[in-house]
Amino acid sequence: MMAYLRRLKIKLQSKFRNTERAFEESIFNTQVLVNTKPFITYSQWAHTILGSIIIGTIFGYGKYYPVLSQMHYIFAIALAIIGVTVIKIMQSYCRWRLYANLLILVFAAMGLSYYHTDLQIINYSSYTSYYLQQEGEYLGTVVSSPEIVNLDGQEYYKYNVELHGLHPYKDTAKNNYIKAQGRLQIYSKVSTTKYSIRLGEQAIIEGTPKSLFLIEEEGRINLRGRYMSSNTRGRIYDGVYRSATNKDLQAFHFKETFSEKLYGKSLYLCGQIRESIEKNIASNLDGPQKVLAQALCLGGHYSELGEKRMKDFAYTGLIHILSISGSHIALLLALIYGLGRLVKLGKRTCLILGILVACIYCCIVGGDAPVIRATMMSILMCMAYVKGRLYQAKQALCICAILCLVYDPFSLFDVSFQLSFGATYGLLIWGKVLYERIQWLPKWIKTPLVLCVSAQLLILPLQLYYFHYISIASLLAACIVAPILDISIILIFISTVISYVMSISFPWSLIDVLLRISLYLNHVLGSSGSLLWLGMMHLYCVYVYYTLLGLFTYFLTHKKKYTVYVVMSLLCMVAAYGVSYYVTHHHKNTLIHYIPMKQCNVLLCIAPNHEQAYLLIDAPDYIKTMPNESLINQTIRAYGMNPRMVKVKYFLSNGSARVIYKNGMNQIVVYNGQSREKNLKLNDKANVLFITSRFSVMHEIDRISPRSTVLFSSPHGALRDVDPSSEHMYIMGYSFIKDIYL
Repeated sequence: MMAYLRRLKIKLQSKFRNTERAFEESIFNTQVLVNTKPFITYSQWAHTILGSIIIGTIFGYGKYYPVLSQMHYIFAIALAIIGVTVIKIMQSYCRWRLYANLLILVFAAMGLSYYHTDLQIINYSSYTSYYLQQEGEYLGTVVSSPEIVNLDGQEYYKYNVELHGLHPYKDTAKNNYIKAQGRLQIYSKVSTTKYSIRLGEQAIIEGTPKSLFLIEEEGRINLRGRYMSSNTRGRIYDGVYRSATNKDLQAFHFKETFSEKLYGKSLYLCGQIRESIEKNIASNLDGPQKVLAQALCLGGHYSELGEKRMKDFAYTGLIHILSISGSHIALLLALIYGLGRLVKLGKRTCLILGILVACIYCCIVGGDAPVIRATMMSILMCMAYVKGRLYQAKQALCICAILCLVYDPFSLFDVSFQLSFGATYGLLIWGKVLYERIQWLPKWIKTPLVLCVSAQLLILPLQLYYFHYISIASLLAACIVAPILDISIILIFISTVISYVMSISFPWSLIDVLLRISLYLNHVLGSSGSLLWLGMMHLYCVYVYYTLLGLFTYFLTHKKKYTVYVVMSLLCMVAAYGVSYYVTHHHKNTLIHYIPMKQCNVLLCIAPNHEQAYLLIDAPDYIKTMPNESLINQTIRAYGMNPRMVKVKYFLSNGSARVIYKNGMNQIVVYNGQSREKNLKLNDKANVLFITSRFSVMHEIDRISPRSTVLFSSPHGALRDVDPSSEHMYIMGYSFIKDIYL
């Protein structure tokens, strides 16, 4: 018996050893398979393509135009995207093959995007807008819905027209009808416009187109990319509008192609639907509630809301809800899906119906970047569910960004594109993780907190660049006001549709009450003094911030043992803002910033350590021009100064020699050659900025004081043969001028 048990024991031990050896071999083989499998997913490759396209587009744009700080921010984000791919390749076994694929992919995407951007700029610049400054009649198609704006106390219709031809009023060109291309931005007085301005309609505009004033400035929204994208060439102020008759079309020898007819009819139909919805809302609501409801449903109407209410929405961080974006598309899809399921429609039918409604809604409200992004993502999501595929929001967002940039590379420079895609990426990257990590807060506080924080983490430097402040009240507004507005949007959608079938009053009364409450609460929060005016971040501090943001993301998405590191990285990110504020407000030199204005030349002089600031306004020939106050205040805020602390001085750029600013050894001198050469010789230790309106004096200053910076002012717009050969010479009102330090 004992011998049998001994033999059985030996037999079982041998079997166990064989099983254990086979298990170890299977594990080894599995690890080999896993390690030999490429570590990079298709989503990561797509993001790498996106980063490469961004870099190539910025390089192509920078070949012709200045690249300012905000594009450096986006460039850093693109490098970070590619950097993540590099790090993941380092963790794989077949790294050299993946590195080769990465290099080929990056350089191919960069090269193609660079070539595409370069080609688009050449195509835009190669066409000469010969009709600018030419008074006459212009035939075109209205391609944007008219919006009422207020200019100098008068109400104007603002709309865009796609040109087909012009009839100049010149005596030498009488009865000549000339073909023309491009778009014009038209301002027509409400009081004198006798015809209804309809989208998609052929119209005659009488007026004189003026050239666009496109000079970049740090801290200001750059409109060059938006105008190049839409092929906008100029503006007509006080344009007289009338509908084009058949006789007018024959005189201009204009014949529409099939595609032009289809495009015009589509625009006209969308315009009629939009106009009908606006009238429907206007017949049920009054006052600011009416305008707010129209803005929530269709977008726009910003000027009609009033400057104070727009500031309230901006200061509470809810201004995005007035522009059609992802929240509107999501609420509309949820509404369509819920109503479809309520009447027993199938899921696939509801999703297909949602796609159709989203596309129609996108056409009605206009194809801005947030609308296109949200519509494309909703289409991809619905198609994935219809096909039974797994939907990845980050992949869909990446595909949408790539398609938008391939179709129009200039959209990268549009502020709405940057903030829309950046905020959505932030929600997808940090939203779910932050929600799971924060366990001690109730849901009604945690949800808006997570949405507010995750949406702003990536775009916070951009927000400070464009808007220059952080709103503490935005969290309260997101918790209190935003839900009320979301409920209002749903009720407006439902009530508008029902109103076409039957007359109802209760839902509109409820909407009126909700909008009154939201306007009141938004005004209280917006005027509570909860704004931190920080100004723009220092460029190097932005790089540090995004590096810390990467560490924060790594620690946050890993095990909970890194909680301490998450908190530390978050505190370091806050400290980066503190360091940026300290660096920008503590400097030894006098900062001189040129503010590009169409009315006159303006200089902002900030003394060392931000102790004092002066606004120097050029008043040639003793004509004191009042520049745009809002643009000037925006620039002052961008550089971290309070507008109330800035003193205003006028100077004559074509006047006699005079020191218009002096701070220690730093001086700004107006000089037009009135004094002798010996009087121009200055102390070698003095730092002088010269302002002159005579081209001959520029070379004289360059010869006597070659290290001094010279600003050339052309009060009467005549540049003649001005072509400064020195790198220290700049022409005001002509191109971007970087900040000067004395």
